[in-house]
Amino acid sequence: MVSSVMWDGTEADTVKGTVSPHLTRLLVRAGLAAGLDRSRLAGVPDLGVLNQNGIRIPTATIMRVWELVSGPAWEAGGSKRVMELWRPGALGVWDYLFCVSGTLGHALDAASRHLTAIADPADRFLTVRDGDGVTVTYQGPYRDHPQYPLIGELVPHMLLVLASSATGRRLTPVRVRLPQRASTASQRVAELYNTTKVEFEADHPSITFAAADTDVSLPRADPALAAILEDHARLSTVAARPVWKWLDRFHAALESAVAEGPPGLDEVAGRLAMSPRTLQRRLREEGTTWRAELEELRQRRVQHLLRETSLSVDSIAARVGFTDSRSLRRAVHRWYGHGPAAIRASGSA
Repeated sequence: MVSSVMWDGTEADTVKGTVSPHLTRLLVRAGLAAGLDRSRLAGVPDLGVLNQNGIRIPTATIMRVWELVSGPAWEAGGSKRVMELWRPGALGVWDYLFCVSGTLGHALDAASRHLTAIADPADRFLTVRDGDGVTVTYQGPYRDHPQYPLIGELVPHMLLVLASSATGRRLTPVRVRLPQRASTASQRVAELYNTTKVEFEADHPSITFAAADTDVSLPRADPALAAILEDHARLSTVAARPVWKWLDRFHAALESAVAEGPPGLDEVAGRLAMSPRTLQRRLREEGTTWRAELEELRQRRVQHLLRETSLSVDSIAARVGFTDSRSLRRAVHRWYGHGPAAIRASGSA
C-alpha cells in the first residue's frame, strides 16, 4: 500500500519553484573539493546567500550548480563524494526526522511527508510497503534535464546514507533502481549502494529497504521529539523567505511549463502574471530573448533524450515541442554540425 505521498497544499503554494539551500551547499562543496574553479560559480544567481538561515533559493539555481559540478564531482567520486561531506544537520531538520523516528519505516514516511523542507514542491517521495519491505521512489519534473541521471544516482544513495546513520549500521538494500543506462563501472555502483542488486533504465530512481530493517525500533527513537521536529519542518518551510531575481522566476516558470508539455509564450507570460509583450520586453532588458531561452532549453532536453533514452526521433520532437522530426533534425545540425544519430551513437554531443 502507499503510505505517504506529496506535500501540504498551502506549503506548496508558498515555496513553489524554490529549494532550501542545504543540498546546494553540499554540491558546491563537492565540486570545489574535486577541483571546480570557483570562478565558474560566479555567475550562478544567489550562491552568495547560501549560508543565510531561513531562506529558499530558486530551483533554477541548484539545477545550474548540478550542471557545473557534475563533471569534476562525478569524476572524483560522484554521489559518494557528496555524501562523504554530509554530517547530521547538513540537510537541516530533515536529517533529524530519520534518527528520532520510532522505526526506519516511520522515518521514511516522515521524510516523504516533509521532502519540501529540502526540495522543490514539485519533487516527491512515494513510499510503498509490500512483501519486500519499504520502497522509496523519487519523482520529480527533471526527467528531460541532462543532469537527471546524476540526480537519480544521488537520491537513493542519500537515503541509504541517512538510513544507515539512523540505524547505526551500514544497511544492504533489497534493491536499487536507477533511470540511467547500465554502467560499465559495476563495481563502483555496487560499492555505492552496498548491493549488486541494481536495476537500470527504470522510470524513476528508487531504493527498497528490507522489512527486517524498517520495522525495528531505532536506537535514538524519541516519538515526542519526532512530532516536534515534524511541526518544525513544516513551519520553517512555510516561513522561509524565497530569494528571487526576475530571470530566475522566468526560468522556473519555463521549466515548469515544459514539464507539462511544449511551452508557449502566452502560457509562460500568464504564469508570471504579465502580458506576452511585457515578457518579451523584460527578456530584452536581461540581454536575452524568448527564442534564445527556448532554444537553449530545447537543446539541453534533446541532447539528454538522445543520450539517455531509446525514444524515437519523432517522439523526442513531439516531447520537446518541434513540429516534426525534420525540424528537430535541422535544429540538431545547427547546434552540433551533425544529426541525432551521431549523438545517440557516441553518447555525447
